[in-house]
Amino acid sequence: MKKLTCISFMFAAALAQSAWADAVVEHKPLDMKYDSIATDVRPAAMAHTCALKIIPVVDERQNKDTLGVNITSPLLSGDAAAWATAGLQNLSDFGFRVTKPDAADGQAAITLTPKIIRAYTWQVGMKLFGTVVLKMDYTRPDGKVESRTYRSSGDKTNMWGADSEYVTTLNYALNNLLRKVATDLDKECGLKA
Repeated sequence: MKKLTCISFMFAAALAQSAWADAVVEHKPLDMKYDSIATDVRPAAMAHTCALKIIPVVDERQNKDTLGVNITSPLLSGDAAAWATAGLQNLSDFGFRVTKPDAADGQAAITLTPKIIRAYTWQVGMKLFGTVVLKMDYTRPDGKVESRTYRSSGDKTNMWGADSEYVTTLNYALNNLLRKVATDLDKECGLKA
């Protein structure tokens, strides 16, 4: 009986220490770095490409504070707008010529004005999932504006339980979204050919 009491006491002490450690842990925003490697299919050059001016992404998410929850705590959002802007620059991997946002008018065939509407991630068992939604305004040289909304998801196996793995799922989602944007831009640029 003494052995069981001793084990119970040690278990209770370990739980108390764990709860205390969680209470003093300072939760920091995720380091949202864009990663072009987090993709299932490498980008390939489109048939019709043209110059793009990409305006920096505006963060219009309803919840700008979190991206989801890991097992025990909220995943605090880093700079989602800068992350998405860096991702859109990767349209150059599809063959598009991406000019600087402050480039003189006339250099770009199409100006993209993107807004991030959603970015969130979650876990089911050993799988992590991420979803990204962007609203994109396409402005042609003639001034005509067309708006489109893109939604894409990505997933990966949870290997280490690290918060950075949640960002990786968002990178998969963003890279899947870029493929959809590139397909539409291929058609837009083809109109000028």
